Amino acid sequence: MAVKLANGIVLRNPDEKAKRYSRQLKSGVVRETGERLTATDKAYRAGYLDARSDNAKAFKSKHPRYKSKKGK
Repeated sequence: MAVKLANGIVLRNPDEKAKRYSRQLKSGVVRETGERLTATDKAYRAGYLDARSDNAKAFKSKHPRYKSKKGK
């Protein structure tokens, strides 16, 4: 759940942030402002999503109980 602070800053949880970044990378536009993503913006968002994926893989390798059931 996103939390809006008194000064207008919105704090999103990691899942919401990842979905938002993924949507922005796909469309190439920031929906709120209508601005096109620069190469730096795209790199930051892609890096965030990659790091999130890497952390999930590391967690699953340490905790076999949480492994994906796709392979079964």
